[in-house]
Amino acid sequence: MKHESAGRLIRELARAAHIYFQHEFKKYNIGHAQIRTLLYISKNEGKTQKEITQYLCLDKSSITSQLQILERNGYVKRQTSEADARKQVIYITQKTKDILPHLYNAHQEWTDALLDGFSESEQTEVYNYLYRMGNNLKKKIEPILPHNTMNCIYEEKK
Repeated sequence: MKHESAGRLIRELARAAHIYFQHEFKKYNIGHAQIRTLLYISKNEGKTQKEITQYLCLDKSSITSQLQILERNGYVKRQTSEADARKQVIYITQKTKDILPHLYNAHQEWTDALLDGFSESEQTEVYNYLYRMGNNLKKKIEPILPHNTMNCIYEEKK
């Protein structure tokens, strides 16, 4: 086990997820990167692009590109903020509401596939280990990244 690379194994799982979600959402013309953004907006309507960028820990140009594609494909709309007319806030459209059950179902199926055969206590252990890994990495990369981007590495849930 000493010669195994945890990073390689995690990367392989992430790549498999990318392939699965690309396949699942191809018919909706939604890319893998856009799914996370769309799900976040669906739970947090009325956020600004800057708030979305900060929460998802992506650079401004990535979110700009994703939002342009999602807007062009009819999944999100921008509106002038009622609180501050200088800002635009993002909302999902009916088209998104219509496919949300499929988005959530696909994510649940993926989680179920990952944890297939694990007991409830083993599943809890897996999550605890993943959160610990995230915290370990947070300590490692904090000096490299601006502090406000660190919210993308989740704290262990209690």
